[in-house]
Amino acid sequence: MSVIRKLLIQGVRSFDPQNQDIIEFYAPLTIIVGQNGCGKTTIIECLKYITTGELPPNSKGGAFIHDPKLAGETEVKAQVKLRFNNVSQRSMTCVRSMLLSQKKATVTQKTLEGALSFDATATEDKVSISSRCADLDAMLPEQLGVSKAVLENVIFCHQEESNWPLSEASVLKKKFDEIFAATRYTKALESIKTIRKGQVVEIRVQRGELKHLEEKKTKSERVRTEYEKSTVAIHEYKTRIDGIQRQEEQVAAQLDGLAVRLQEFMALNTTVQGLKMSLDEKIASYREMEANTRVLEVSDEELQCMGADIQRKIESQGGDNQRRHMERDKLQQQHSAAQREIDDLLSEIGRLQAARNSLESLVASRAATIAETISSVSLSSSSSQDADRQAEDCAAQIEMRLSHAEAERVETRRHAEARERELQAEINAVQSQIYDLNNVATLSEKGISFNLLEIRGMKEKHDALQPDVASIKRTEDELVSEKSLLETAQAQDSERVYSEMAKQKRLELVGLADEIARLNSEIARNNLQADTRAKLALRRSELEGKQARRDELASNSELARYMPSSGQDQSRSALIKGAVEAKKQELAEWNVRCKDHSSELANKRMRLDMAIDAMSKKEGEMSATENEIYIECSGGEYEETVSAIQSELQAVLEAAGHYKSASSMYKAYIQKVETDHTCPVCQRGWSNKADEDKLVSKLKLDYTSAPTELLQLDKEVKDYEKQLSKLHGLRSRASDLEGWKAGGKKELEDQIKELARSVQDLKVWADDGEAGVAQLSSDLKALTELLAKSDELEELEKACGALARQIEIHEHELQATGSIKTADELQREIAAHQAQESAVRRELDRLGQEHIIKQKELGFRQDNIRRLQEALSELSRQADERAALLVRIAELERANAGLEAEGQVAREKAGAVGPQLQQGMQRLADFRGEARGQESLIDQRVRDLTQCKDQLAMISREISNARAQLSCAAGEHRYADRLEQAQAQKKEQQERMLQLSARLDAIVTELRESERIAAQLVTTQREISDNVRLRANRCDQERLNAELKDALGKQAQLESQLSQIYDDGDNDNDSGSDCEMMDGSPHKRRRDGSAAGSGRSRGGVQLQRRRDVLHGQLSRLASERAGLQGETKQLEDQARRLAHELSTDYRDVEQLFVKQLVLCKTEELANEDLETYGKALDSAIMRYHSLKMQDINKIIRELWINTYQGNDIDTIEIRSEMEGARNSRSHNYRVVMIKGGHAIDMRGRCSAGQKVLACLIIRLALAETFSVNCGILALDEPTTNLDQENIDSLARSLARIIKSRQEQRNFQLIVITHDEIFMQLLGKSEYADYYWRVYKDENQCSVFARRPIANS
Repeated sequence: MSVIRKLLIQGVRSFDPQNQDIIEFYAPLTIIVGQNGCGKTTIIECLKYITTGELPPNSKGGAFIHDPKLAGETEVKAQVKLRFNNVSQRSMTCVRSMLLSQKKATVTQKTLEGALSFDATATEDKVSISSRCADLDAMLPEQLGVSKAVLENVIFCHQEESNWPLSEASVLKKKFDEIFAATRYTKALESIKTIRKGQVVEIRVQRGELKHLEEKKTKSERVRTEYEKSTVAIHEYKTRIDGIQRQEEQVAAQLDGLAVRLQEFMALNTTVQGLKMSLDEKIASYREMEANTRVLEVSDEELQCMGADIQRKIESQGGDNQRRHMERDKLQQQHSAAQREIDDLLSEIGRLQAARNSLESLVASRAATIAETISSVSLSSSSSQDADRQAEDCAAQIEMRLSHAEAERVETRRHAEARERELQAEINAVQSQIYDLNNVATLSEKGISFNLLEIRGMKEKHDALQPDVASIKRTEDELVSEKSLLETAQAQDSERVYSEMAKQKRLELVGLADEIARLNSEIARNNLQADTRAKLALRRSELEGKQARRDELASNSELARYMPSSGQDQSRSALIKGAVEAKKQELAEWNVRCKDHSSELANKRMRLDMAIDAMSKKEGEMSATENEIYIECSGGEYEETVSAIQSELQAVLEAAGHYKSASSMYKAYIQKVETDHTCPVCQRGWSNKADEDKLVSKLKLDYTSAPTELLQLDKEVKDYEKQLSKLHGLRSRASDLEGWKAGGKKELEDQIKELARSVQDLKVWADDGEAGVAQLSSDLKALTELLAKSDELEELEKACGALARQIEIHEHELQATGSIKTADELQREIAAHQAQESAVRRELDRLGQEHIIKQKELGFRQDNIRRLQEALSELSRQADERAALLVRIAELERANAGLEAEGQVAREKAGAVGPQLQQGMQRLADFRGEARGQESLIDQRVRDLTQCKDQLAMISREISNARAQLSCAAGEHRYADRLEQAQAQKKEQQERMLQLSARLDAIVTELRESERIAAQLVTTQREISDNVRLRANRCDQERLNAELKDALGKQAQLESQLSQIYDDGDNDNDSGSDCEMMDGSPHKRRRDGSAAGSGRSRGGVQLQRRRDVLHGQLSRLASERAGLQGETKQLEDQARRLAHELSTDYRDVEQLFVKQLVLCKTEELANEDLETYGKALDSAIMRYHSLKMQDINKIIRELWINTYQGNDIDTIEIRSEMEGARNSRSHNYRVVMIKGGHAIDMRGRCSAGQKVLACLIIRLALAETFSVNCGILALDEPTTNLDQENIDSLARSLARIIKSRQEQRNFQLIVITHDEIFMQLLGKSEYADYYWRVYKDENQCSVFARRPIANS
């Protein structure tokens, strides 16, 4: 067990950084005494720091280390060293060091390297561990045998944190959770829960994988069977194909021999047929040419000379025609260019005429503007000047007037601003004087008001302080009476009587406490077998709980239904499992039906959605088509609009044709009139030349305007054709729209309605199926729960038998110990003594209450005397205060008179200055009005001049632009302006156009005559060419007859040979026809050739028949082979596919299935084990927590009864409530006080002394419960806020605790106090011979000094 021996402190808080102060700790009691601020608490802080590494509260920024400023250094090193024995009784030393550096404005704290060393023993060497190699904060609690939370909150608890048991709920829960180490176990439970949750998910996944592998295994077996069947079929088909291929080779050999002879025969037959056809074509061609050709009776040489002569003439005529065509095209281009120039000149003439008219109007407007400006602004002018000069002179005068007006405006504004500043300065001076006077008057009024309020308050206070002589007399009489009563009460010696009786009662309490301590020692001896007794109690408790649960399950009516009869060998769980399996099978059948209905419902819904989407899409398309047709047809019907546009297009085309014909007609009319000087319609002349010229001008105008109109009509034709093309493109969509309106829409709507009805029906069926599945699932769940209860009942029966056997064993063990009294009997005796002790305490409390009442009576008399004396003093003070108030009131009234006079003078002066301010403001307003009037007149004159200037400049610019537009180019002096030039150019172009028309007509006439001559030459050339071809045809016929005769001879010889091979019995004679082939008539030769071919074709027919037979055999064999090969290929593809599936998709599927099955079973068993472990850990945690809380509350009850001297609180307890679900629940803690059997929260309802005592007792109980291996406990100022009785009682309780635990070698109680009396009370217990005194030396540094208790 661990014990602390010595503590070294250097440079911590008020301890000297240059010296080392060492304190030694004794067993079982170490007392440390010192005044406030001497450094006592630093000992607790150093012990906590050295053991846990935690700095004390509020010590950030280097407050835990000695201040460098006090030490006169820039760096201060601090060190804490502790020598102790660990739980193995091995001596150890721990050292922790720190460094505090002082900078200009801040300090920096740094933790230096620490060390933990194991001192050398007889068998082991010294071992030292650095903080760089190990975590000292974790090692120290392990070596001391206690947790870090107990060290911080119980053993070495800081004075500022000593009241944590009565802190807020969250802080209290955190402290107790750390002490109980609940977080570690709850995290373990959470970890188990998380692992189980993950395992459940993993099991579900593994089960799905197992099911998938099982399905794959079944499929792989089916695939393997199909693969074997395919392999056998392939072998059979390949055998049949080999036989067919051998037959095909035999037939092919026969066909090859036949093909050679047939090819030779067919070649000759083809040659004969070709020659016959060529001969027939030549004869037919000869006859046709002979019928259509004029035969020339000349020789071949003469015919060739005639052809060459005609060819030369045609080439010469062609060159002339080409030249004339080029000249005609050139004249047409020149004619078109002249026409375009005339059109451009006409447009230019119109534009220039408009510009001339605009120029004339602008000149007139400028003259009017100048006249108006001269009259309005009085300008000088001269009538002898021209218009442009007059305009320039007027603009210059306006510009001069504008400059003068601007200068005048600037000067006027400058004088006005100067004068305005002068007037404003005068007004400001008067206003400042008035403001100062008014301010003086206002301040006087405020001072008077404030003084009046103060005077009113003083008068009210003076009236309230009226002297009362009767009250003074009555107070003096009461004071004399109270003094007399106080003397009488003090004459009674109640203090001595109370001291004697209280001393007697305390002696009785000490005796009872000693008896209780003796009984506790006997209980401690009996506790050596507490393990066996606790096990026996635990087993009995467990047996009672399991029997209650077994009886509860056995009384379940549902389980009783499955009780096996006497003849059945199955258990209850087996019967329930059978029912579960049956219910699962029924549920699976329902699930299959529901799945079928759901799939069909999903299909119908998908079709319904597709139909609705199609309906929506179709309606959108038809709506868009209808809108587009409506826009294109401008709201009319489609067919009507198309007919109307076609009619309009036809009308425009007719008009365009009219204009085209009219252009040539006008041209002919003009030529007719100019040539014959007669009317082209009535053929009459004119009486004068003017009428003729008028008609010619009219015809020329129409002739020149015709191309423009024709262009406009062409544009309209293109527009109509474009519109008609758009409408033709919409024809198919218009037909679709008509069909949609006629019946397509209704058909789709009917389909949607039918699908909607089907969906509704299937939905009803699906809902019914889901309801059935839900009911079956509920029944299955109930059966599963019933099966779990049955299994639990069987387990409980087995557990009850095992527990009964263990209880019997423990009872035999206890019977062999020979113990006289049981723990319960000893506890009853202790309870009796404690009851007697409580009675004595109550009597002591009664005496104390009577003594308190006497003391309170004395205090009451003393308080009355003090109250009466204070009342007399108050009456005297009021009289003095009343006189002072009268003097102050007179001073304030005099001050008010002076302030009123001063304010009156200021108001009179301000009234006298007021008219001057009004006169100055009136002068300023009048001047501003006059200045604004003058400035507005000048502004108006400037605006008028600016407007005249801008208007005149704008008109002049427009005139300049118009003149520039009408003026001729530079260097052109023949014309006055561009209009005259354009009119002359138009006339020249018209004359040139007439000349070009005449030349074009002449060229066209010549071209027509030349083309006629060329046509005659071509006809002659064609006749010569036909005669040449006719003579060549006759020569070809003679050549073909000779070749045909030769071929027929070869054919007859080959047929004779084939007839002997394939038709020995058929020897028809085909002689007698050869001499006829020598006849010169073409018709005679054709008939004989046909007869010979028909007589000699028998050999070819036999060859073809034989070939057909062989081909039929070969085709039949090939067809059969192809069919077998196709089936074989399909089977091979199928076998390859199946083999690929077996090698890829179903590879090692049996081994994977077995492996997955083992994995699933293993995961399920592991998950069940985790559930068992979680339940066992949760039960152990709850049991451990319950036992610990019982022990803690038992110790708290005993300490409270023995320590607390009041009778208002029977005892205190720590209550623990659970919250949260299983595996995530936690405990909430609170400290309650028991009053008359009622538990009340102690936080916020107890006094400061009760709070300190309760926290102290709770820490003592926690230390005794959780510090089994570490008996150290440090109490820092335990007497804070306690009265003397409770201090005495605390000292006695600590003495009893030391006495009961003095047998423990490791028990060490460290008490730090400033109370000398408390120290003496502890010293009387004879458990300590020395105490340590802490004080400050001449350098104000803390030091230790050991003193004997007897000398104190």
